[in-house]
Amino acid sequence: MQERWIKETKAFIFSYHFSNGLRTTLSVVVPSLIFGLSGHLATGIAISMGALCTALADVPGTIIHKRNGLIISTILIFLTALGTGLLLPYTLPLTIWVGLCSFFYSMLLIYGNRGGNIGVGGLLVMVSVMAENLTWQQAIHVSLYTLSGSIWYALLALLLWQIRPYLTVQQTLGDCIQQTAKYLRLRADFYRPEKDITTTYRDVLAQQVIVNEKMEAVRELLLKMRSAQQGTTSISKSMVLIFLDLVDMHEQFMASQIDYTSLQKQFAGTRVIGQLQHTIVQYADELDNIGIAVSAGLRSFPQVNLKLELEKARRAFKAYQASLPTLRERADLIPFDGIFDNLEHIAQRLYNLHRLTRLERAKEASFDHQLELAKFTTRQRYDVETFRNNLTFNSHIFRHALRTALAMMTGFLLGYLLHLSKTYWILLTIMVIMKPGFSLTKTRSFQRIIGTLIGAFCAAGILWLTKNDAVIFSIMLICILGAYSFQTYHYVTSVVFMTPFIVFLLHFLHPADFENVTQRVLDTVIGGGIAFLFNYIFWPSWEYRFLPDYMIKTMEANRQYLQEVTNLYTGRPFSLIAYKLARKDVHVTTANLTSAFQRMLSEPKSKQKHGSQLYHFVVLSHSLSSHIAQLSGYALQHRLQYQRPEYKDILLFLNTLMDQVAQYVNSGNWGNDPAVPSAFHSLEDRLTQLITVRQEQINQGQGQTGERAEMLEIKHVRDQLQALYTVLKDMKKAAIHAAEITD
Repeated sequence: MQERWIKETKAFIFSYHFSNGLRTTLSVVVPSLIFGLSGHLATGIAISMGALCTALADVPGTIIHKRNGLIISTILIFLTALGTGLLLPYTLPLTIWVGLCSFFYSMLLIYGNRGGNIGVGGLLVMVSVMAENLTWQQAIHVSLYTLSGSIWYALLALLLWQIRPYLTVQQTLGDCIQQTAKYLRLRADFYRPEKDITTTYRDVLAQQVIVNEKMEAVRELLLKMRSAQQGTTSISKSMVLIFLDLVDMHEQFMASQIDYTSLQKQFAGTRVIGQLQHTIVQYADELDNIGIAVSAGLRSFPQVNLKLELEKARRAFKAYQASLPTLRERADLIPFDGIFDNLEHIAQRLYNLHRLTRLERAKEASFDHQLELAKFTTRQRYDVETFRNNLTFNSHIFRHALRTALAMMTGFLLGYLLHLSKTYWILLTIMVIMKPGFSLTKTRSFQRIIGTLIGAFCAAGILWLTKNDAVIFSIMLICILGAYSFQTYHYVTSVVFMTPFIVFLLHFLHPADFENVTQRVLDTVIGGGIAFLFNYIFWPSWEYRFLPDYMIKTMEANRQYLQEVTNLYTGRPFSLIAYKLARKDVHVTTANLTSAFQRMLSEPKSKQKHGSQLYHFVVLSHSLSSHIAQLSGYALQHRLQYQRPEYKDILLFLNTLMDQVAQYVNSGNWGNDPAVPSAFHSLEDRLTQLITVRQEQINQGQGQTGERAEMLEIKHVRDQLQALYTVLKDMKKAAIHAAEITD
């Protein structure tokens, strides 16, 4: 347990979250410290606020996007600070200004994470200026100080990038590797009979969403770097090779899909699955170590001999298999035997990843430039047309922007009418909590209130224990670092640190310690209540309305994925880039479907339509792509030696079924069921024939024969084709309920 805690602490310290928090803390503290020591703390805080608001826009991305984002953020922050400061004496114009700014900045979410963060920075500077009582001359001064803070942070961020241009990429890639390791560790729970399989599936699917988000972040950063695509340095080349290996390895994890209920029954009371589960956890630990090394820019070395550990598990399995009396029973265990072959390939990949962190393999290896890595990234359009096209109620971002504007105006007017001294805290809470979806707002509201209560209790305790400004300032520095380090890592912890930081800051500016604490809690509760209420009443975006679209996209992506794999089994031309693009689309659409379903579960019960059937569909989607991955993995690794004509008919039939499922979810019209091809029966007959022949060969003492090799190959392919057919039949039943969602 202690070792695990040490590893997680080490991983956090080397992560992007901590380095970003350190950079933000440095940019915020230095101006306030310098000007505070010279007796101009208010000026320093204005400069620090500009730096903080600009830091929010500094999300991971290419240097061009980073630079452009910082420039746009700096300009908008200055204009917002100036406009807010000049309108402060006029309640009605200020109320309208609050609504317009809230709407505009919320609409920036259409430009992705960077646009959304620029919007948060703009809203934050608006709220911070509203905390002051300024004349028009002071408003101009404050806006100029804020501008200088923005420029200070932008220059600092670009300088640090010049010093360590690969740091963010390494940290993002390392985080992705660690999340993939966690995914593998969760999959190991399938081999624990005491663990409920349904619970394990939910954990695995939730982690699959996180892994996909991390992989998309790495694609955005790494594959758009010109140096990475050209392999101009050992570091860039190494990172690309690590990522490509990681994606292929992730597919191999998925290709380990089997009937886990049957597995646990089959091996109940034996050492087989216990040994296998222990081995898989060791694989995850090795992957974890590689991820930490990549984040830190360190060399990684194997801690465990994985091949030896795998051999122990394989021997336990072989001993059990040999104890079975008939060839038919032993042949039924062939799918389990494939798990060990898969793990053997993964062990080699892990060894290669270790070498890549030491830049050993990177010097001699090369990646296929025909992959056209830029095709695997998502292009984000930053133009006025995109903004204009979303000015409609059909856009959930537009509805979110309207909700936020109304909520912010209500919060401001409520604070004004109640004569609350710190109305800006209400607005700050609203802007942080309001999210496009109800479930995200609900979650963030709960986290914000809990974090604020804990933080306020801690702040009150510290102010009660000491009045020493040096001690309070030192604790405030720790709180600043904690608040910004945990902001994207663990939100509740971030709020716990943020509350004492704000209370201590007000302790130095406007001493009224315990009043600040109680006011902070009260305003947070008011702001959270307004955000929650408005998201529930005004044009809420219930997830069940979007689920059918996610389901259709998932089925279409899987159909394209299977079509590419079909080429391997029918002798048609096979394109590696088309195959990998189809695989990526499957991961993205499946993750989107899973994420939408999870969000639906946190919504009111009345808005959860056919929850159990939809969950079944989500699990089946995961199983579907896993079985396709097993088909592709077998063909790519082993090269088919005995291509059967039945494969073409069966795969065509399965593709037709996928189209039908998507069509039914979309229109509720099933159409005529395609006839089950006789190819299933003829393939089964051929397998039965081979088993009979093989049994005779065993009786005659024959070892490796052509019939044995063909039997193993057909058995593996037949099992996956049959599994796909079973999954699609179940998806058909689930789709019937899905079509009723929008009725």
